[in-house]
Amino acid sequence: MHRLPLLAYLLILWTSFTGALTAGLGQGFDLGTEWPGALYRLIEATAAGSFEPIHRFSTVAAGLVVAIAAARHLRRAPVFAFGAVASLVVTALTGRMVLLALGGEVPPPWVYLIYPVNNFFAFLTAFFTLALAVDGVQWRRAVLLRGAAFWSIVASLSGAYMLGLHKIERAPFQYELALTPESAPLLIHLAAAAMAVGLAVTASLYGNGWMRHLLLAAAAMQSTSGVLIYLGALENTWAPGPQAALHALFAHMMATVSAVAYLKARGVGKL
Repeated sequence: MHRLPLLAYLLILWTSFTGALTAGLGQGFDLGTEWPGALYRLIEATAAGSFEPIHRFSTVAAGLVVAIAAARHLRRAPVFAFGAVASLVVTALTGRMVLLALGGEVPPPWVYLIYPVNNFFAFLTAFFTLALAVDGVQWRRAVLLRGAAFWSIVASLSGAYMLGLHKIERAPFQYELALTPESAPLLIHLAAAAMAVGLAVTASLYGNGWMRHLLLAAAAMQSTSGVLIYLGALENTWAPGPQAALHALFAHMMATVSAVAYLKARGVGKL
């Protein structure tokens, strides 16, 4: 275990958490489309109770630690190190695009891709930093981890798409659980989430150590927070509540732990 990449991983998760908390509390446009924004405005917004400037400060802090961790481990694992930095840069750029999308400055259909793309590169950043932190993993039936990682990513992307769609369109969350084109994103999300949680729980039975316990906890919390965010979205689409942050956090945790444990169990220690 390497401490600096692990710290970078935790900071990336924290950054995703604060970003989702900002969206969940309906604060995703407190500072307009400016980024990073004047320091005095960020401080004023923080004092007023906004989490958006905290998310921006967290992004900068995570970026510094990721860059240092990547530089220190560049020779040991160049692909993982470069991937962490590149993914973080794209995450920051697409995070800026989220503000432009909310401000109506990105035309359709590209505007609807902003949220899932930002979510995907946030996952990649966390994945690469965790891959830098972990050397080897002993895990029987590792193929279950591959399935858990894949379906976790599908669930995460479809969930981010729905969140972005309703925030951009300012449309209420009104899906019927029926086979209709309108309900397709929710049905895909629910099916993928069920597959991901089921495979993650099953895979955890064959693992050992802290990653096994983390995967099992993430799967349990992902299910619970999923129900809570669904109820919150029905009540207020723009601000479904702080459970959105928990849902995003455990989604990335489940996906990254599954993916990294699979690679390490297959012997991909340095890349």
